[in-house]
Amino acid sequence: MMDLACLVVGAVIGIGLRFGTAEVVQYVFQNLNGWFLLFSCVILANYLAGSYRIQYTFSRFNLFVTWAFSLIFALLMISIFSYTWFHMVLGRGVLALTIGTYSFLSLALKLVVYRNLFRSDMVLSRTVIIGTGDRARAIRKTLEDAYILPAHKVIAFMNLEQEGDAQPHTGGFIDGAAVVDTSLGDFTEIVRSLGVALLVVVLDDMSEVPLLYPSLKRLRFEGVEVLMPLDMAEIYLGKTPLDLINEEEMMHASLECRLPMYRRLKRFLDVGIALTATIVLAPVGLLVAAVIKLAEPGGPVLYRQERVGRFGHVFPILKFRTMRADAEAESGAVWAMDGDPRITPVGRFLRTSRLDELPQLINVLRGEMSLVGPRPERPEFVEQLVAEIPWYDERENVLPGITGWAQIRYPYGSSVEDARRKLEYDLFYMKFMSMSLDLQIILRTLRIMLLGKERIL
Repeated sequence: MMDLACLVVGAVIGIGLRFGTAEVVQYVFQNLNGWFLLFSCVILANYLAGSYRIQYTFSRFNLFVTWAFSLIFALLMISIFSYTWFHMVLGRGVLALTIGTYSFLSLALKLVVYRNLFRSDMVLSRTVIIGTGDRARAIRKTLEDAYILPAHKVIAFMNLEQEGDAQPHTGGFIDGAAVVDTSLGDFTEIVRSLGVALLVVVLDDMSEVPLLYPSLKRLRFEGVEVLMPLDMAEIYLGKTPLDLINEEEMMHASLECRLPMYRRLKRFLDVGIALTATIVLAPVGLLVAAVIKLAEPGGPVLYRQERVGRFGHVFPILKFRTMRADAEAESGAVWAMDGDPRITPVGRFLRTSRLDELPQLINVLRGEMSLVGPRPERPEFVEQLVAEIPWYDERENVLPGITGWAQIRYPYGSSVEDARRKLEYDLFYMKFMSMSLDLQIILRTLRIMLLGKERIL
């Protein structure tokens, strides 16, 4: 609504400044198709970039990138339609004034809304956590993070007592939040009396949750949001915890996966973007190759290494070499560590900036990789990880990617435990994969390349 309002105000000001206020109505009706195209493209681009998610992690950089993407997308569509119809759907002067006004108003208002309104008591999400264990306390920490918008406040933890116990009473505090003991019969009324907007169910014994189903369903239809631990982790942390899933959940996730619907479109975009990027970034690639060669004249520029792709297919991945040429001559295949001494000074910069990944565009064109997907691992490590981590082989059902949700959400891993944590992000990506999520990953990857690792909740 705010974007639409800013677009309308921008259009009125743009037309008024260009032709005068008396011409506003006439110009709008004469160019309805152009205005519809502009407004639709800006709103659609913002939606694809994730600006309209219910839960939003605030970042000024993401706000700016989303704005830039929406305008570039809109202008591209207007250019295509103008070329198709052999005339400008909107005048250049009006378009420039409209976009300028919209940009100023939209960015200023979003900064005010995200930084002030969404953190105020007016839109505060009053939350109750059913449970008092370690996971319940961790969930409270996540919900009350300053970067989660709108702001959340856990006002109470609830203990579920059996029928026939004493009347409900406040059972102490956990970090300032009251602990309330309640029976099944009084549960619904207590939640109503607290004015709760969100209920998170995190009982130590989740087998007791079915006892709450009638009350939870009633509260849900009354307008209270109800989340289980898995929903909570996926919405607010962007991952699918391994200890919260089973074979039935994995099957359900595979049936809901959007891959069959957008696989061909994804491949078409992969080839188009990879081909364009290869041509545009060729000078950068040549410069990187020259620097690597000058730094170590006797070593190769490119590094080829076997990786496991979709359905277990092994392929040679291409990267600019970032380690010494003899890095694994004696040790064999070992994990790369943070601050690994085998990495050359040039290689350290290439890894930080992600420029070492550029040759993988060739793997994308070959169909061995996608732009976005799980990171392909070495066969030696995959065999070990499949044996030690449940569901690890699920990653092989999609094409690996140059970048991915796990790569931008978790630091560079060098252990089985790191692989376990990154798998939780990979499973989330596989469950919710879409062009919108791919776009968000690409935009965040650009942020990392320019400004370093983004803040992770």
